[in-house]
Amino acid sequence: MRSLADPDVLGRALLAGTISAVACYPRLANWSQREEAVWLLLALVEFTAFAMWAAVFAWHEKHGGRALMPRNVPAPFWGLTVALGAAGAAVAFHFGDVALRQIAATDFPQNAHEWAEHLLFNLAMEQLFLCFAPFALGLRLLPNATAAGVTTVLFGLFVFALKLREVPADLPADFVGVLLACRAAQGAVTVWLYRQGGLVAVWLFVLLLQIRHWFAFA
Repeated sequence: MRSLADPDVLGRALLAGTISAVACYPRLANWSQREEAVWLLLALVEFTAFAMWAAVFAWHEKHGGRALMPRNVPAPFWGLTVALGAAGAAVAFHFGDVALRQIAATDFPQNAHEWAEHLLFNLAMEQLFLCFAPFALGLRLLPNATAAGVTTVLFGLFVFALKLREVPADLPADFVGVLLACRAAQGAVTVWLYRQGGLVAVWLFVLLLQIRHWFAFA
């Protein structure tokens, strides 16, 4: 735990947390009907992001043996990343989004402005919460990176299951099963890309997934 108190770790976490909060601000500004609540939400996001980034900077490289932004990533890996992102976007657009838009419309952007808000929030906070931070915690507490990756995917499934419970409509069991399977596959791919290519690989993959929303309102 001493790594968390390292001044270099805290400084990097503070900077990264601030950047994350600024990137989240456009989405937060449209979440609440009360303007004064936005600043409280922003402060909470920055504190939370700071704590999670501290875990990432303290434990990822030390216990995982991989750089957060590796320099010598083979060129074919980036081609594979693009292919996975494009394939995932196509599957989600044609099979999942059509039904989910009808029961959880607020989770989908309706125009270019909302798309930018969703993208920034996803890159700055969602991946930190669902992948980077839990994987770092797993590296710190579990025996190896494989175990950390499995627990990270399971954590993502747990969060997704909680989100499905808030959907007002009764979803068929087989449809829920397909959604969970797709979410598990996406989580596994995200963790693998993160392990192989670091932060940039995950952000590229997520960007490609989010581009599919353009076709819904373009």
